[in-house]
Amino acid sequence: MLVLKPIVNFLTSTRVAIVVMVVITLLSFIGATLPQGAADQAYVEAYGQLWGNLVRHLGLTHVFRTPYFSGLLLLLSIMVFSCSVKTLPRRIRLARRCEFIADEKRLEAMAAHADLVLGVDAEEAVLHVRDICRRRFYSVYREIRDGSTLLFASRLGFSRYGSFMLHLSFIFLLMGAISSTHLGSRHFREAPVGDEFVLPVSGGEEITVMVEDFNIEFDDNDHISDFICEVALVRDDNIFMRHSIRPNHPLKYGGREIYLQSYSEGMEGLVVSVYDSLGQIILPHLFLGLDDEVYVEELEARARIDLGLVPTVRLRLDSGALETYVVQEAVERSPAERYQFVIMYAVPSVIVYLEIVNEPFQGFIYVGLALLTVGTFVSLYLSHRRLWFKVSAEEGDRARVVFGGRSNRNQPGFRTEFEAIRETLNELA
Repeated sequence: MLVLKPIVNFLTSTRVAIVVMVVITLLSFIGATLPQGAADQAYVEAYGQLWGNLVRHLGLTHVFRTPYFSGLLLLLSIMVFSCSVKTLPRRIRLARRCEFIADEKRLEAMAAHADLVLGVDAEEAVLHVRDICRRRFYSVYREIRDGSTLLFASRLGFSRYGSFMLHLSFIFLLMGAISSTHLGSRHFREAPVGDEFVLPVSGGEEITVMVEDFNIEFDDNDHISDFICEVALVRDDNIFMRHSIRPNHPLKYGGREIYLQSYSEGMEGLVVSVYDSLGQIILPHLFLGLDDEVYVEELEARARIDLGLVPTVRLRLDSGALETYVVQEAVERSPAERYQFVIMYAVPSVIVYLEIVNEPFQGFIYVGLALLTVGTFVSLYLSHRRLWFKVSAEEGDRARVVFGGRSNRNQPGFRTEFEAIRETLNELA
């Protein structure tokens, strides 16, 4: 116990917590202002040899993934948990304690108190008090002491756990952030429409993601309303799922989330007509993709198109010879050229940019957000209200009721309720 006491004092120290939070704030500011993940030489060029190397050696080029930043977050989580556990027994005692007060001076010393003489006997007065409290959702406890009946009424005792829920939510959110940073992954994929790529998922499984289509939707005012990327998931050459990915509406499968980040429009290739030197047509339609080399049987050669300032077609003949032709806009009589390639139209293409996210412990964040929502509501809008009554018999079959109450928050609301209870009892006077 002597060894644990200094550790507990350290973990529950307010000064240490402030220092840890200040350091985390400074590191977060550095991570937000300093470009992260750039090449080492970029920092040397931007800040000079001395400061650039210092930034690299301190790990400030990837602050949020450094062991010391995660260690500080973990330490802060442990400190918050330690403080919460340290105060939890007292919260439980206050929330569950059933206390009876027979001393009228203690009741009269409370901020809300009253002293009434009712026109009913003591037993009936007790029944009225219990009925009034239970109608307001109080739990009522009874004890007889020295000829008087003592009542204790409590409502919303669990509201004392609101701050504890907030502490727990903070811990879960920090643990989720640490887990996502060090155990998760995030990378980008460039996929032309009609293309596919292999995606590893949980359990060692690999599936194929096919990008089938991309569309832009417009509203009634002809403004862009949505971007939709249609994908299909393939396993063993069979499509088992189709999904429409929209911004902020990812595809979720196998522990992976695929987000649509952006898109770009380009050109997939050209459709050309092929003529001989005399202007006689050889091929009316020939599609040449930008990155593909196709074999053209009529030309006995492999054809490939290159885009530059002037589009050209490169032919690799079966004999091994290489020939280059400029793509023309109209057919001409050109005895010097064996072939003429005349453009008919360009084939457009769309490339979508996908972000693939793997966050295996995302459940921590969901639990943290749920606790944050519940804890905030409980802490701000609910209060633990307690009432103490002493009912004594008076002459003439009458009863005297002395009572007082307390609330841990929302004092104006409690006073309003207390006055309503007093007015209800006063009708029996």
